[in-house]
Amino acid sequence: MVTFVGIAVLSFIVLCVIAYRQAHRLTYSSQKNRHKHYDSHPELTPTTVGQHYQLNAHPLSLVTADGLNLSAHYTPSCNGAAIILSHGYKMNSSEMIPIAALFAQHGYGVLLQDQRAHGMSAGEQISFGRDEWYDLEAAVSFLEKQLGITSIGLFGNSMGGALSLCYAARDSRIKAVIAQSPYASIGHSIKKGVKQFTGLPPFPFAPLVHFMAQRKLKINSSKLAPLNAIAKIHPRPVLLMMGGQDHYVEPQGIFALHDAAGDSTELWYVHDLDHVEFHEKHPVEFERKVMTFYAHHLLNRPLKTTNNP
Repeated sequence: MVTFVGIAVLSFIVLCVIAYRQAHRLTYSSQKNRHKHYDSHPELTPTTVGQHYQLNAHPLSLVTADGLNLSAHYTPSCNGAAIILSHGYKMNSSEMIPIAALFAQHGYGVLLQDQRAHGMSAGEQISFGRDEWYDLEAAVSFLEKQLGITSIGLFGNSMGGALSLCYAARDSRIKAVIAQSPYASIGHSIKKGVKQFTGLPPFPFAPLVHFMAQRKLKINSSKLAPLNAIAKIHPRPVLLMMGGQDHYVEPQGIFALHDAAGDSTELWYVHDLDHVEFHEKHPVEFERKVMTFYAHHLLNRPLKTTNNP
């Protein structure tokens, strides 16, 4: 009996140690290693990728209210509206450049930034919204100082979509939001997240990693959940996009988000798409839907053609 109890206790301790190490890995991003990555792969920098997509974006540095320097790129607006694009977890702004180039072709100003602890930006802790709202605040403040900008929208992929929803809920300066493949809450998607980002089985590790990450960051993840914020965006418009075969985010969470949002929120759900695949797999429909949405809500007019404004 003593032996059995001892083995059980030891096993639990081992599980907790593994979970804590993975929680640390999921919430930490070495700035030194990120810089080394760009040094080894200069073709992946936002500047180089932007040139490939003929996006004439100017590099700049944004300083957040809590003192971090963020790497960013900006293309001026031709129509009075600008869109801030937010990338996904452990990605960088290069991920958003194909979509940013599309927006720029339609006359929108585009602001791309590496979130804190991502890309070339400062910081090494990923807090899933506890601190990242400072990053979006810095971006909005920058755009407000640009001549001729009268409306600001957000577009985010995955975690960037979740952050965009939560930020719009607290800042009425945001006129419209599109979130592609956002999680409804970390709790909704922790099983898939643990499997994809750690390789560990969801049971028993998902709840342990979730618990350890919350302890490490000193957060209650439910308070950072888009599910608990999205209703505050209403009556401002939101477009939610989700693929039914998403391997990183629990697809069913999008329906909970839509139900919580109010009647100013639209849902575009495609059963056979995976994570953030709308632009890649359905480029024509993506352009039509997204540009119509922004034209109506940021420019106060319908988009009658797919040509430049």
